[in-house]
Amino acid sequence: MGRKGWLTLFITLAAVLAVAGASQAAFLIRYPYFRKYAAQNGVSLVQARKAWGHPDKISERVMGMAVEASLENWTKVSELASVDIKSRIATYYYNLANAHRDQLADKLMEYYQPFETGLFLPVGEKSSPFQIGCAGDVWFALGEMTMAERDAMLGMLFSPEHKGSRYLRRLAETNLVTGDFEAASKYLRMLLNSPSDRKWAEERLPGSWSPEFRPFVENKRKYLPRTDLVHGMDQNQLILRVLLNSNPSNKMALDYLLCYDLLTKDLDAFVADYVPSLTASHLYEEAMLIFLASKGGMDQENFIHYNISPATLEKFNRFVTIYKRDNGSGRNLTDEFGKTYWYYFYYAVKNEK
Repeated sequence: MGRKGWLTLFITLAAVLAVAGASQAAFLIRYPYFRKYAAQNGVSLVQARKAWGHPDKISERVMGMAVEASLENWTKVSELASVDIKSRIATYYYNLANAHRDQLADKLMEYYQPFETGLFLPVGEKSSPFQIGCAGDVWFALGEMTMAERDAMLGMLFSPEHKGSRYLRRLAETNLVTGDFEAASKYLRMLLNSPSDRKWAEERLPGSWSPEFRPFVENKRKYLPRTDLVHGMDQNQLILRVLLNSNPSNKMALDYLLCYDLLTKDLDAFVADYVPSLTASHLYEEAMLIFLASKGGMDQENFIHYNISPATLEKFNRFVTIYKRDNGSGRNLTDEFGKTYWYYFYYAVKNEK
């Protein structure tokens, strides 16, 4: 090949590399959370695309919620969840972000709710690796470290390369909260080898906690269950009741339990679990009115006991009037009542698929 030929080949290769580089840069700009989630799983972008496919706007938004939740950036999670994309995992993080703001019940009906799976992601043979990797975030928030540790281990097991700092961090945190410093130190030493995780790990090594981290651990320890109980992986109500028996002031656990009762339409369980003096929401008022109406308990004494406001009662009476007039068809209820528990209770149907 002559000099001119070599020059042409060089220019062609340079152009190809430039296009590839520009394409890669555009990908990183367009899908930054895909890159961050891949990094948390310890895999390259090539490996990530092989494991999860090419990202789109929906998956990028959901991965963003997972990334920000792992960093405890709940305001950012709320921003990402502000668009209702009818995704189970998006709903899961929407609910969890609202729970951190003590707004779980008040905002529950304003978003797509795939029944109870919007509160607790199922972990089983039909669950995707991504779903399994996200499932423990709610248990860590609620103070159930055994379930959080289990899901972190499963998340790592089913990650593309069976590793990842997001899982090591959670394993370190759960063991720090439960006081198993030997196990925690093992995970922290592994993180010290990563430049991006070194500072985080150094601040959590036993004996060198940062001023910000100590109150975080102490607050989590308040909610640890004080009794050991053998239970199945899907006995969410039982686990929540154990948490509440250990610490009745765990309001997040109480609201999760009540919302679980309501999303499964188990009003008997809801009434048994509901303590009006410990939590309040228009959602709970709406649910109580269905129960009271069915039991013949629509009297002033019950309205006062369950904190049912005149405004909620008046709205319920309008709902009932239209419901009866239209023989329960619901066609004239959507606009005014579509985001109420009454509408959910009577018209939400679970798609088993």
